[in-house]
Amino acid sequence: MLVIRDGVVHDGHGSEPRRADVVVVDGRITAVGPGAGTPAPAGQPGVDIVDARDLEVLPGFVDVHAHDDAALFRPGGVAPKIAQGVTTTVVGNCGQGVAPSPADPADTSLADYSRPVLGEFPTRRWPTFGDYVRTLDEEDAAGRLGLHAETLVPHAPLRASVLGMERRPADAAERSRIAGAVGDALDAGALGVSLGLMYAPGDAADRPELVALARECATRGRLLVAHIRNEADGLRASVDELASLGRETGAAVHVSHLKVTGPRNVGGMPALIDHLDGLRESGLDVSADVYPYDAGSTTVASLFPPTTAERGVDSLLAALADPGTRAAVLDGLLEPWPGSALENQYAAIGPTRISLAGFARPENASFEGRSLAEIAGIVGGDPREVLADLVLAERGALTVIVFHTDLEGMRAALAWPHTLVGSDGLPRETGTVHPRLFGTFSRLLDQYAGSGPQAVLSRTEAIARVSTRASSRFGLGRAAAGADAMSGVVPGAVADLQLIDPATYADRATYATPRLGPSGMRGVWVAGRRVL
Repeated sequence: MLVIRDGVVHDGHGSEPRRADVVVVDGRITAVGPGAGTPAPAGQPGVDIVDARDLEVLPGFVDVHAHDDAALFRPGGVAPKIAQGVTTTVVGNCGQGVAPSPADPADTSLADYSRPVLGEFPTRRWPTFGDYVRTLDEEDAAGRLGLHAETLVPHAPLRASVLGMERRPADAAERSRIAGAVGDALDAGALGVSLGLMYAPGDAADRPELVALARECATRGRLLVAHIRNEADGLRASVDELASLGRETGAAVHVSHLKVTGPRNVGGMPALIDHLDGLRESGLDVSADVYPYDAGSTTVASLFPPTTAERGVDSLLAALADPGTRAAVLDGLLEPWPGSALENQYAAIGPTRISLAGFARPENASFEGRSLAEIAGIVGGDPREVLADLVLAERGALTVIVFHTDLEGMRAALAWPHTLVGSDGLPRETGTVHPRLFGTFSRLLDQYAGSGPQAVLSRTEAIARVSTRASSRFGLGRAAAGADAMSGVVPGAVADLQLIDPATYADRATYATPRLGPSGMRGVWVAGRRVL
């Protein structure tokens, strides 16, 4: 039995906070109200009484856009999330994941491509994605993950299990195999499907393949989620591509990390929000998530033309190592890529706004977290040539932090009533990381909720967005029939809770010091079990 006594309770449903006790028995909330935990026999075995005077009781947060697929199986891999009050992580995003494992254990092509995003892959193997879903369920039930883990079906590894890393359309038989594997994974309990239309090999899927995946979602009432192809000049067309899949199949769709990028597109978000509202008025069920920062982070391979991804990282390294192709590849960083809808981030923002991280070689350690322009100045070379040399030296296993996002556009996207919040944090236990891994949710509450100059949401609305609304939209297993009636701080809900001190609560993660969780955290419980 757990009794959190006399705290200010935010139920996660948008109600005004109230002073109350919260009583938990066998991992579920049994009572919420003034005096509900009185009398609770202090000192009795099995009774934990927490004095919450001057503190706030919040529901655990849901990170709807996480890349903890592999980190869940690494010691301390999800500690940055728990330290923010996250009690559920949704993985499988951007079309990337760790399952199904390649039939040949020596085939590391997909792992090499995804490692900058997901970190080191587990040694355990999953023949099907359904096996991975069942592992998450078993580990969660046993309390071995540290938090709840739910997953989307990532397109890339299922596609790779049929076609490898080949960037070509699937034929009818291959398309049927991919869709069948997706359907099996959904039936095993996955929340929906995630497309990574900016990344290999998912960017090579043609419309019939994408429609087939959307239909698997639609027939089961699951969500189709996408990292769209282009968040800059082609943003609206990329949103419309996803919208058209929803319209044709009836699937509900969700735009991952909605943002406007590139200097030419600053100020474009209000018009896009109007467009999204128009899509909803026409009958399309569309939503989005955001992270509250002006920079993104991804794999270094995404900076290069898509033609270099024919065999994943191997083909990129080969193209950069061969003098006959290297010059053309580097020239391609300076202009839009012909025949491709993908965004050329290097051309859009240049080397001063791209930082590099993830260096493994000791001679490169001093470059960690520095901008490409700064590194080039130290080395004394052209930034593109320096980038190519570093990618070769590090075998493509670098991440980039790209300062490309219109911050006012982010605020406009966050204010949209159908927006949730996801960290998109890349879980690496060493080196420089984007501060969103450690600070997304505290930054939301500290800067963009309440009465501050940057706030666009009330505090109660922000808390609802990252708890019950997220549970409802993604149909989390502990929510009744995908509704939010059994989530939040209400009787009958799973006791995913956090306790914070509002007087000292503050976001501390910055680009200079990213590995700092929020101050003022006093406790986190997952299904009634204290994890912080």
